[in-house]
Amino acid sequence: MRTHFTALRRYLPAIAVSLAVIGAPLLSAFEPVRGDEAAAIFPPGWTHADVMLATADADLSFVRFGAFANIGIVQIVDDTSLTALRQAGALLLLPPGALGGCLLPRDASDPFDTTSSSIGIPT
Repeated sequence: MRTHFTALRRYLPAIAVSLAVIGAPLLSAFEPVRGDEAAAIFPPGWTHADVMLATADADLSFVRFGAFANIGIVQIVDDTSLTALRQAGALLLLPPGALGGCLLPRDASDPFDTTSSSIGIPT
């Protein structure tokens, strides 16, 4: 028993640092949504079309897509907007800048931009 405790004690600093690195960004998940926009995170596997349909079902305005296909940034009108998004299938509702901005798209390109091809070559 003593040898197990000694071995565990040797790894405690590494375990503590790992938990801090993983756990600290997750604290923003408990941050309430304030302002006029929210990042709605839908189930994995949802496409852009699914996110748009869910936003329309919630009767809200769509702003832009997030970093992944199942994340949509939507305009929030009031507290009933958050309830409507949850009923439409949203798993999490976070401020768009939460988690270090990783919910936002990586670039500012518009997915509906028709002036460039899918590989970024101007047409």
